[in-house]
Amino acid sequence: MTKLDRQPNMYDVAKLAKVSHQTVSRVVNNYPSLRPETRARVERAMEELGYRPNKAARALVTQRSRMVGILASDLSLYGPSGMLQAMEFMARQRDHIAVSCTVDPESDSSVAEGIEHLADLGIDGLIVLVPHTKAVVAARKKLGNVPVVTVDSMYRLDELSVSVDNFSGGQTATEHLLSLGHTNIVHISGPKSWFEATARSSGYAAAMLAAGHRPHIVDGDWSADAGYSIALEMSFLERGVTAVFAANDYTALGVLKAVSQRGIRVPEDLSVVGFDDVPESGYFIPSLTTMRQDFAKLGRQALSLLLSQLDGNPESHSRPIVPTLVIRDSTAPAP
Repeated sequence: MTKLDRQPNMYDVAKLAKVSHQTVSRVVNNYPSLRPETRARVERAMEELGYRPNKAARALVTQRSRMVGILASDLSLYGPSGMLQAMEFMARQRDHIAVSCTVDPESDSSVAEGIEHLADLGIDGLIVLVPHTKAVVAARKKLGNVPVVTVDSMYRLDELSVSVDNFSGGQTATEHLLSLGHTNIVHISGPKSWFEATARSSGYAAAMLAAGHRPHIVDGDWSADAGYSIALEMSFLERGVTAVFAANDYTALGVLKAVSQRGIRVPEDLSVVGFDDVPESGYFIPSLTTMRQDFAKLGRQALSLLLSQLDGNPESHSRPIVPTLVIRDSTAPAP
């Protein structure tokens, strides 16, 4: 193997491969018109020398930084963190750098600062993992012609977006309980400011109304604490409530803890359904019936949609990912 006593450059590669440095540049920048054997010879020389292309110089040639921004919030939650991880991994596979910036979705100044920070880095495109319309509007206004892909935003159907069909997920979860004979079903929602929460609540309400039953929605915040405090105070048995549909698995976990302390048996007295299928949900006591959504697939869809725009081969909008029902031990026929 050829070794140099310094960092190899493009001219070293050209000399070893017996081509011009312009040809090496074309290989580095993935020009399509090169002969396969020439490309292979240059790539062998790069590998032998341990040559690593200078990304800054490459950006000057291609007018692309190959850097994508991800504006994110609530990364402590299973869904956003799973999507971010999938996008970062796929970006590396596609020879891009994913740079994330975490913001407070309730703060306009925090969102604006995050967008400004990513814009200053020279990103080629942006993915918005913030659940508020105002963040999407601010990003599109600030970035101008830079492509912006939204995730689960329900912003506008004609814009670049990927999503989970949270409405059908809420509907399916409720219909599962209805099929077991439950008619008095309480839904503990996520925060009203989140698109996913309102869509799941709407799906629940639609299923209840279609079955001729009155919806009963209690506001939550995605946390086990909220599920616990709500379930600790709610008069389930006295009011004839036999089932709870929680907006996510963490909320369901809080419900399970509270009703256990109150001597209410799950599922004999009360059935509980969650949403997300976090890795631990199968180990709750009892194991949790839930709606499974593929966060990694959603993240990959978002990045693929963005890169297709940047490459000049725009993909058609992908259909929403439909969550699937996972039946475990926390649901049973109504008592």
